[in-house]
Amino acid sequence: MFISHLTVPQADGPELERHFRERSRLVDGFPGFLYLQLLRPQAGAATHTFLTAWESREAFREYMGSQEHATSHGREPGEIMARTAVRHEAFEVLMDSRAAPEWRG
Repeated sequence: MFISHLTVPQADGPELERHFRERSRLVDGFPGFLYLQLLRPQAGAATHTFLTAWESREAFREYMGSQEHATSHGREPGEIMARTAVRHEAFEVLMDSRAAPEWRG
């Protein structure tokens, strides 16, 4: 699981969300990709969280080096991203209630 925290100026939030609504969807068919989510904060700082889930760390690495990734990220709204602080985190999924068995660790 890979998470990016996007600290976006409040005025840029709607435009960032529009960008994700109109995303290229190139990642959707990439081997090992499971799903992505964009989360909007309900309170506090203007931070959106972008989460992608993968079958394996290797699948994510392959995507990061792919043409699909380069094309998708080439579409980012440059002006907004220049005003956005981004922090990335990687996690190993130990439990997923959608999977059987639920505990993976």
